[in-house]
Amino acid sequence: MKLYIYEHCPFCVMTKMIFVLKNYPVETVYLLYDDVQTPMQMVGRKLLPILEYKPNRFMSESVDIIHYMDRNIGEPQVILPVVDEVGQWVKEVERFIYRLTYPRWIRAPFPEFSSEEAKKYFYKSKDPSGRGFMSDLADPALLQRAQRAIDRLENILVDYPLIDLTQPISISSLSLFAQLHSLSIIKGLQYGPIIDKWRQSTAKTFFIPLNDEFAN
Repeated sequence: MKLYIYEHCPFCVMTKMIFVLKNYPVETVYLLYDDVQTPMQMVGRKLLPILEYKPNRFMSESVDIIHYMDRNIGEPQVILPVVDEVGQWVKEVERFIYRLTYPRWIRAPFPEFSSEEAKKYFYKSKDPSGRGFMSDLADPALLQRAQRAIDRLENILVDYPLIDLTQPISISSLSLFAQLHSLSIIKGLQYGPIIDKWRQSTAKTFFIPLNDEFAN
C-alpha cells in the first residue's frame, strides 16, 4: 500500500496512526502542495490523504481509510465516532485553528512546501480574497482563544486514558492527537501536565513527532 499525504495535514496524521495501530507497513509519499495532477488522476479531486490500497485502486477521506484498514486488517480496534467531550473539543478548535496554523505551516520545513511554486499555490488557495492570512500570525485574540481551549482540555483529560495499542481506540483519540499536532506549530502555547503527557506519549507511541521543534 501507498499513503499519499502532506506533513502538516491533521487528516493525514490520523491516517498514519491507523497503520501503526495495525502494525501494517505502508509506503508514505509526500506530494508538493501544487501537485494537482497526481490526486486528480487518482480520485478526481485535489485532496489528501489518498490510500492506494491495491495497484491503481485509490481511496480518499481519512475516516474512510481508517475504517477500511480497521475492517480489513486484523481484528477491529477503532471505536466509531461518539458524541463525547473530546470530540466536541476537537470540533470547537477546528472552527478557528486554521487561521493560526496556515501562516505557520507555510514557514515550517515541510516537504509539501519545499518549492516556491508550492508555497505560492498554498497562499493562493487558502487566501483567494487576498486579505493575507499572515496577518493572523500574532493575532492576540486568536492566540488567547487557543490557550483557553487548551486550558479547558486539561480538565477534560483528567480521566482520559493514555493510548494502549493492545486495546480498542476511540476515533476521538486519533482526531485529538491530530489537532494537538496542529496546535504544536504555535509557539508560546502552554500545556498543562495532563495534556503534555498525553500528547508526548501519543507522539512516541505512533512515531509521529510533534511540531514543537519548528513552532513559530
